[in-house]
Amino acid sequence: MDNNKIFFKTTPVYKEYLLLEAVEKNSNITQRELSRILNVAVSMINEYLDKEEKNGYINKVYRSTKDVEYIITDSGRKRVKLLNIQYLKSALAIHNAARKEITVFIESIIDKGFKNIILYGAGDVSQIILQTLEFDRRLKLNVLGIVDDALDKQNTEVYDIPVTNPSNIFNIDHDGVLVSSYLHQNTIENNLDKLKYDKKKIIRLFKD
Repeated sequence: MDNNKIFFKTTPVYKEYLLLEAVEKNSNITQRELSRILNVAVSMINEYLDKEEKNGYINKVYRSTKDVEYIITDSGRKRVKLLNIQYLKSALAIHNAARKEITVFIESIIDKGFKNIILYGAGDVSQIILQTLEFDRRLKLNVLGIVDDALDKQNTEVYDIPVTNPSNIFNIDHDGVLVSSYLHQNTIENNLDKLKYDKKKIIRLFKD
């Protein structure tokens, strides 16, 4: 699932934005496709479309009893631009809040003596950690490598840092491994246990 939808899928305004954006891109889009994009039942789509038509944001053109084209109006395009700005503002607020939390966390592990670490997990969490370190050069924490179990992520890079197999952690001189995943943290810790990795060197961002 798209990470943005995790935060915005229950917001009516966000659903309106998704609908108008989809119609703007494809006037022949089906109600079933719209239901998938908005993550609502197909039976609800007519209600959404009727509302947007009533507000003057779209026009329905009936090619047949079953074939309907949805034409976005000039007012609809203006509405999309406005909602896009509001969406970006909300997304930026969430991003900044997450970065602030990460900054506090990084400071705490530095205080515990960790200076050179490896990130286990090459997903969104690793990216925001690296972004935070790049943004705030006062944080003296070195990420020496990234490991991930997914084969399609190995031999790639995240912000110029190579992603390799977890077994490579023993080939890197470091003082801790940060579990940089929420969904897979238990699996990662089990894998580290199988590798007989020192539990005292495991850094947990997400705690039970």
